[in-house]
Amino acid sequence: MNMTPAAIACVIAACLHAPDAVAQTPEPAVAFAFRSALPPAAGRFRGDDRTDPGYTLYKEGYALILEERNGEARKKFQALLEKYPHSAYADDARYWTAYSYRNSDMRKAITEYERFIREHPKSVYYDDAVADMAGLRAPQAAAATAPAVADAPVAPFAAVAPTPANMENMMRHLRRQIRQIGRVGMPGMMRPMMTPAPDEEQLDDATRIKMDALYALGETKEDDKSFTTLRDVALDAHAVHPLREAAMDALSSFTQHDVMSVFVDIVRQDTSADLQGEAIDFIGEHGTDRNQRVSVLASLYGAIPRSRDEQRKEIVYAIASVGNDRAVEFLKNIALKDEDMECRRDAVYYLGSIGGESARAALYDILKGH
Repeated sequence: MNMTPAAIACVIAACLHAPDAVAQTPEPAVAFAFRSALPPAAGRFRGDDRTDPGYTLYKEGYALILEERNGEARKKFQALLEKYPHSAYADDARYWTAYSYRNSDMRKAITEYERFIREHPKSVYYDDAVADMAGLRAPQAAAATAPAVADAPVAPFAAVAPTPANMENMMRHLRRQIRQIGRVGMPGMMRPMMTPAPDEEQLDDATRIKMDALYALGETKEDDKSFTTLRDVALDAHAVHPLREAAMDALSSFTQHDVMSVFVDIVRQDTSADLQGEAIDFIGEHGTDRNQRVSVLASLYGAIPRSRDEQRKEIVYAIASVGNDRAVEFLKNIALKDEDMECRRDAVYYLGSIGGESARAALYDILKGH
């Protein structure tokens, strides 16, 4: 779907906390909250496919969402995903699972929205998921910068808030997703109907054309020449950062070449902290082998100097975003043994965000000190 200019402005403002970053007046807060509270139409842009094996479970789950029986709805969606992972309704089930947590577990909702956005970038619910997540994160970001209240009560076993540096990781991650919405556009549209991202507004026309060419190259046939061209731009220390980011973004969709080594080189050798952070994010999202992603990131965590604490925190965040059992084990070890207390506290927070039995077991082990 095309987001309206007002909706886009509201999302970007919520993510960047910069009113001058948007060209249009956002929707009033009350109107945005009311619109966000209403569930999007089920199965939008397509008719019901009763021949799909996941159809019945999806319709039953969605009916429960409308009745606000969210726990029961999640069971239906989980059954669909386990029995029919290739169903055309899998993305619907993922989206509504995230939606179902919005009023009961904000951290779980954000985790589920992040997973949906990573796994279903072409879903008709993609824009809704980005807008929903921005609405959930805006209060978090405001709370992170608010002054502490003396003697405020703390809930038992409450998760520790992430550091400001890792809040920036979340914002960078979301900014890139918003850029991608603009790049994807809609079928039949020659150009995406979005204003440029704030970090692209000052670029000259020649650079913008080159960026468009890099993105287009990433959408054509994957071959050795396209890979080499994108790799060389991504690694070119003399190229402007938006061009290098565009090349990295285009490479992230390649599956037949060793893209991971390009991102690893940038993390290890580049002098730009921003590009290192982008590369860490791409490693955490690239490919279907989650264990490999965690292994590569964990290796980088142990290899880069401890003086680069910002990148080390970004790696912890990227591993937490993978969220599988190997990621949980890594976070547990960081929480128990790392020399950086901020990383240890972040690891505990992320374990609470991941949830599930393995993460809970890790938290109990941390409480016991082993």
